[in-house]
Amino acid sequence: MNTKKIAINKNSEIGIIGGKGVMGQWLLDFFKDCGYSVKISDINTDLTNADLANQCKIIILSTPIDQAIQISKQLGKNLRQDQVLMDICSQKEDILNAMLESSACEVVGIHPMFGPTIDTLKNQNIVLCVGRGDQGYVWIKDLFVNNGAHVKTLNAIDHDKNMAIVQSLTHLLSICFANTLKKMKIHPKDIFETSTPVFKINSDLTGRLFAQDPDLYATLIGSNKHAKQCINTFLESFNETQEKLMGDSHANASQYISEIGNFLGSYKDEAMERSSKFLNIIFE
Repeated sequence: MNTKKIAINKNSEIGIIGGKGVMGQWLLDFFKDCGYSVKISDINTDLTNADLANQCKIIILSTPIDQAIQISKQLGKNLRQDQVLMDICSQKEDILNAMLESSACEVVGIHPMFGPTIDTLKNQNIVLCVGRGDQGYVWIKDLFVNNGAHVKTLNAIDHDKNMAIVQSLTHLLSICFANTLKKMKIHPKDIFETSTPVFKINSDLTGRLFAQDPDLYATLIGSNKHAKQCINTFLESFNETQEKLMGDSHANASQYISEIGNFLGSYKDEAMERSSKFLNIIFE
């Protein structure tokens, strides 16, 4: 177990592997704005991954998870105990295991719950998974919190179970919604003039998904080992809900919805207040 104390300060160089990618560029700008010296490696960069491992105190893997696992296995054995290896992959079990098994340095998993288009970290969610050591974890947590982010610490398994809902199921629903419109030959623009504000927002969020890398969403849905159970539970719920709401008894349908509402408790009122403010801003 790594017990060597490390010191991280403004003189500690940060290396971003995959630094030319969209999230790599966001990280580059973020750390530079915080006053740190940052180096990157990527395709056609002067510095290699090995150069960053030799020169930087903190190494961040900003690549797709399969590449991150491969890179960690290649570089890990060369990292010193006074270095920190981090990743920003959307799933954590496999990459954390790879980083821990291949290295003796401190290990931290980071999952920014946002894309590279945000203007500020204020009120943005970031999940941290502690792999080994505490100096790197404390440093990156404090850095994010001091810039306004909300940081949640989870173990890797709980993180990936949450992502089966937050990402896998959510994106699957958006894809199914768009595919339903496709099958019915109904384009969202064709019915906007008869749409509710909620439909417009849902349609825009669906369109947002398809405007981005399809391989990313295929990975988020298909690669999470907890997604199958989550989606099977959803399908059971869908069939049950269809039976209840499409049945002959309006009273039973209403009661069914009320029982689910009781489970949500005060959250439903909080959600009503937040979403109303949001809709008023969007459509003012």
